[in-house]
Amino acid sequence: MKRNVSCCLSVLIGLIIVLTGCSDKKEYTNAVPADTQVLARFDLVAIAQKSGLNDKENQATKSKLMDALKEGMGAAAYKQMEKIIADPAESGLALNQPVYLFSSRGLPYPTLLIKVDNEEKVTATLEAMASEQLCKKPVEEGDYYFTTMTDGSACMYNEGTFMLVSGTVNGASKEVQTTVAKLFDQDAEKSGVKNKGFIKMEQQKGDITFFASMRDLPEAYTKQIAFGLSDDVDLREVFVLGALRFENGKISINYETYSENKELNAQLDKQQKAFGKLKSSLTGLFPASTVAYISMNIKGKDLYGILSENREFQNAFIGAERKEVKNFITHVNGEVAVAITDFSMFGIPGFIAYAEIDNDEAVSALKKYAMTSFIPMYAGKSGNLAYLTNNRALVASVGKTVEKSLTGAPFASNIAGNSFYFALNAENILNLSAINELSSYGEEFAMYRNIASQISFLEVKGYDNGKGEAALVLKDPKTNALKQMVNFAKQFTGL
Repeated sequence: MKRNVSCCLSVLIGLIIVLTGCSDKKEYTNAVPADTQVLARFDLVAIAQKSGLNDKENQATKSKLMDALKEGMGAAAYKQMEKIIADPAESGLALNQPVYLFSSRGLPYPTLLIKVDNEEKVTATLEAMASEQLCKKPVEEGDYYFTTMTDGSACMYNEGTFMLVSGTVNGASKEVQTTVAKLFDQDAEKSGVKNKGFIKMEQQKGDITFFASMRDLPEAYTKQIAFGLSDDVDLREVFVLGALRFENGKISINYETYSENKELNAQLDKQQKAFGKLKSSLTGLFPASTVAYISMNIKGKDLYGILSENREFQNAFIGAERKEVKNFITHVNGEVAVAITDFSMFGIPGFIAYAEIDNDEAVSALKKYAMTSFIPMYAGKSGNLAYLTNNRALVASVGKTVEKSLTGAPFASNIAGNSFYFALNAENILNLSAINELSSYGEEFAMYRNIASQISFLEVKGYDNGKGEAALVLKDPKTNALKQMVNFAKQFTGL
């Protein structure tokens, strides 16, 4: 008898294993296209927790929102929304799992990818939305459901995968439908999960993580990276990885540039060697009222050698002008720092810049540049420093330590040790006369000013090996930044 029970149990376990293994329900991430250009992953559980929306202090806000929904919805739709708000699992979507947003060459629209836990509940949710004319009623198309939103977005889902393709028009919906249907059937080996960018992104720790090929990023950013690279570089082989975190007192993004191309990596390494470590030795020369500050440590000869191999750089300067540029760059040897000290109502910034030099030829080159500038410029030398400014009042104090200097700025201790540093002082921006002149715009401007007053500074740090960090630092260091943003939004909306 015992033997029979044991045999039956073994068979049962075996059947469970077999049935589980033979299930045709594919992992939802297999739907990520192999030709994905940009991909982001969202940890909604962490984001919801950090937002503080479920805290006791926000219960009144939730009640107001529910009341607003009730007034604007039919009874059936509201009942479904009420269930989802109480328990997100009632949506049928596994929102406790990573949610992805991507764009690919074959599907060039922002596309949301979510795991489905319960197909019937997803249908019920969309039918409730259809009753409010937010979408069409989902239609079964073989082994998946299809509907369109009122904005033209296409929605498709099956027992394991949900995809919302935004930005589509009705004329392209059939093409989109065909493409997504193929992605539903895609095996892991043929999907984007085998992409090295995807693998590296999954290893990142953050509330939002992402990767993108350089070719698909804004030109303003890619130009900075590509400027020192050879002309035959394929930017599709250069990737940017990032991880965004909402922390107490700040929002930070750690980023990294990488490539699987060995020749390209050699060029990126060569770029890095043209920069040294910042000592933060020049901050005492700039006033504490500085609006923006940027600094780097440059090995001029190495940098010019890299730039001279780039056709765009060569074409930017001709004849004698190129010679002066060379004379300046090659003789910069150490820290270079630029401070924006003021802004006029016409948007023209007042600035002063210093560069550590090893030869007076750099000064001569700067003076020639100043003489040909369309706005008044003043250039010269103080000790081993070359300077350039468009503010004549600053010339008298060039090279002198300022009593109230940038050394006391809230970000000053973050400068040293990096190869690049940039900071924007929010408090000093609000103190600009040009900003104060906008106070006549009334309550709306006052509200924006109040929100901006909660920010301390924005900074970008460049490390070695193509790595760095950007951070928005708030004045309240104890409360999570996302919770502070929710509180700002409540003030803005009057909730």
